[in-house]
Amino acid sequence: MRYLLLALFAATATPDLIQFTDVATSAGIRAEMRCGGPEKKWITEANGSGAAWLDYDNDGLMDLLIVNGSSMDQLRKVVAGGVPEPSRTGVYLFHNLGHGKFEDVTQRAGLTNPYWGTGANAVDYNNDGFTDILITNIGVDLLYKNNGDGTFTDVSAAAGLSRNVEWHTGSAFGDFDGDGFLDLYIASYMDLRALSLKEPAPVCPYMGFDAFCGPIGLKGGRGVLYRNNGNGTFTDVTKKVGLGDVRTAHSFTPVFDDFNHDGKIDLFVANDSDPNFLFINQGDGTFKEVGLERGVAMNADGRAQSNMGVAIGDFDHRGRIGVLTTTFFHDYFPLFQQDAGGFYDEVAASSGVASATKDYLGWACGFADFDNDGQKDLWLANGHVYPLSKNFNQPFTVLRNQGGQFKSVLQYPSTPNNSYRGGCAGDFDNDGRIDVAVIPIAGNPLLLHNETVNTNSWVGLQLRGTKSNRDAIGASVQISACSVTQFDTVRNGGSYLSRNDPRLHFGLGACKKIDRVTVKWPRGGTQVVTDVPVNAYRVIEETGR
Repeated sequence: MRYLLLALFAATATPDLIQFTDVATSAGIRAEMRCGGPEKKWITEANGSGAAWLDYDNDGLMDLLIVNGSSMDQLRKVVAGGVPEPSRTGVYLFHNLGHGKFEDVTQRAGLTNPYWGTGANAVDYNNDGFTDILITNIGVDLLYKNNGDGTFTDVSAAAGLSRNVEWHTGSAFGDFDGDGFLDLYIASYMDLRALSLKEPAPVCPYMGFDAFCGPIGLKGGRGVLYRNNGNGTFTDVTKKVGLGDVRTAHSFTPVFDDFNHDGKIDLFVANDSDPNFLFINQGDGTFKEVGLERGVAMNADGRAQSNMGVAIGDFDHRGRIGVLTTTFFHDYFPLFQQDAGGFYDEVAASSGVASATKDYLGWACGFADFDNDGQKDLWLANGHVYPLSKNFNQPFTVLRNQGGQFKSVLQYPSTPNNSYRGGCAGDFDNDGRIDVAVIPIAGNPLLLHNETVNTNSWVGLQLRGTKSNRDAIGASVQISACSVTQFDTVRNGGSYLSRNDPRLHFGLGACKKIDRVTVKWPRGGTQVVTDVPVNAYRVIEETGR
């Protein structure tokens, strides 16, 4: 019956084309991205960096944080123990002025990043009502506390983050011990000591030409889990919780979510050329790695892939968490569908994803309902790693979801002219249509404004924890409208080195009334809200228990 109702729900929606226009220049988003040199002689130069949507000044508009890379000379200095030189272009913060305009406030905000930036993240880690910033690096990670007056203070050392020089990539926040404070996992890509940064660069063959070496053959890294002490500091509990004995891996993208629906937050990590990790929270302060057992470690062929980005969402309206990872060129992106027991089947072939992605080398990705028809579409930022490849430039792509079947409906630009890496989806102008910021390996970012035209309704929800963490990461939401139920969770991590808009967004098709919204909060308790308007954003604050 649910699938029949869903089909009717979608059939009443207007099937207009999904359309985007790049408005970065006119909006004031100007950032000269860099990631080493143009020849990409070392693997450090190939992977790019990310971006994050955040409302740092609580004005209801999403601001944009962009993290930048560096030069090989600067990296060699950092790895050798030298003091990095200040950089005015290592990070950018753009304040959303409204009406489609942004202002570069990086210097005024007190942000700087002298290291080789990789990941961008933002949460309220100390529950003070202001969103803070985390920048992960090849170098030393930086935690910036929001002072509440438009400025930030670097509290990395005081907060207890490691000062060791490491190659860190993506990050994810989640309250794994249920104390109301957000803990932090930072993924690691490679042991820097295993990498030669000297000239001439090591050379490995690829498709008839010389290319950089790795990651295969180079020792992977080991992620770090920090417990939030609730007083503004963190403690490294990697070994204590059982992650210290896990094999090293070339990890890119972690995500905290409740993958087995038992009320405790778990951790998925996408690995490059290694089997993926799924760490299930045991409820006693420890995790158990069950990626192979649960079916998300490898694709349907039993192969470990070069997984970079992660999309999480209920793409088939089963009320369960689906997983997609992006991977290498001339492979396909695996799509994992969860069954009632919390185990996964890999369904890329039957869903159309395999045929639609085999010609891409994918990075950032996500599920988002771009046309508000009630079905979550899939967006992909693509780009090859070898400049000598004729496929180095690749497009941003959208696969439309039609009842769990995916079909490519948009490539931007139609003639690819760049190679993309990080990306984050968010509604920067609050019009109910999800936009996307996309970060290239070099040149100016894209700010893709969603200009899809139809009469479909939508609703946006921003959850506020009071007993739970203030960002409500770990909460699950069911929305019932016109006899159709949709499901989503408030999560952190995913995409690729980036952070999506933290608000939940649901397309409603032709439905004009929401019957009820049911929220299960991270620290327990269920809350039902019935007075939720359509075509608007609504804050739901945790009450009771």
